[in-house]
Amino acid sequence: MVGFKWGVDRNALGMADTGEARLRVIDVKAAAAELIAMTLFVIIGCGSACANGASNPSNRLQVALAFGMGILVLAYSVGHHSGGQINCAVTLSLVLGGQVPWYQGLVNLIAQLIGSLLGAGLLCAVFPCEVDETKTVGTNIIDTRWGVGNVLVGEFLGTFLLCFVVWETAVSPVASCGKNACIAIGFAVFLAHVILLPVDGCSINPTRSFGPAIVGAIRNCEGMSTKGLEETLAQPINPISRKPVFKIFMFFFRFRISKRYIQIKGPRLRTCRTCILVKVWCEATVPVVRFGLSKLPCIQVPNGQCC
Repeated sequence: MVGFKWGVDRNALGMADTGEARLRVIDVKAAAAELIAMTLFVIIGCGSACANGASNPSNRLQVALAFGMGILVLAYSVGHHSGGQINCAVTLSLVLGGQVPWYQGLVNLIAQLIGSLLGAGLLCAVFPCEVDETKTVGTNIIDTRWGVGNVLVGEFLGTFLLCFVVWETAVSPVASCGKNACIAIGFAVFLAHVILLPVDGCSINPTRSFGPAIVGAIRNCEGMSTKGLEETLAQPINPISRKPVFKIFMFFFRFRISKRYIQIKGPRLRTCRTCILVKVWCEATVPVVRFGLSKLPCIQVPNGQCC
């Protein structure tokens, strides 16, 4: 059985005795706290990127500090309600480590995804396309100087750093920092962003990347790229499975996010019914695209036509 309760003693979070049956208690307040915290985190971190531009080396330190301070402030604010996870990677590590029940972790994940979408949507109201320095609401996009493999290693290391600090400062019963754990966690996020901002905008948080990628693709600012949508999918899933998942996303968004389309035909895509339309700004300097199963020629076709 599953029960919902507004506010649960964190020491009692999990299985609760109810006579003969045992009830799985889901703390709705914790999920609400995660939703609010993720909304504000996206507004703070991605808002700083929208205002200053993460690609400018002179502004990277400011953007990194905004992400780090955002986590520090929000973790202190909601830590007594949900533990201040604000990151599905942290949530997953706590579930795997037995600190959070899987059903509570699942509800927290859903709340974080909704908060990410809400935060990105509110940012669109604050930063219209004309003043958004990123044009993508702060979506993570891999710099051309790095490959996908480099980014996966970097994101893994940054995420490991964050989870390691969380476990050793906030979870470990012998930690010496006590209630100051949020300071260490915030600085861990700051350090990861200092390293990874020039690489891919630094995520270390798939739920933070989810909302801006979706909302940015729907808004479709002039000069934006949908690469961020695929690269966001690279974080929680492996490079092989992310391609079909990306194509499913693009199926729903293709008529909203692009003025120009390309036609891709692979070895198994030979008929007009199986053509896949994705948005790519075809340029002479970019003769191939990497959204298919392999590198294929970039062929421009009229809007909305397949074959």
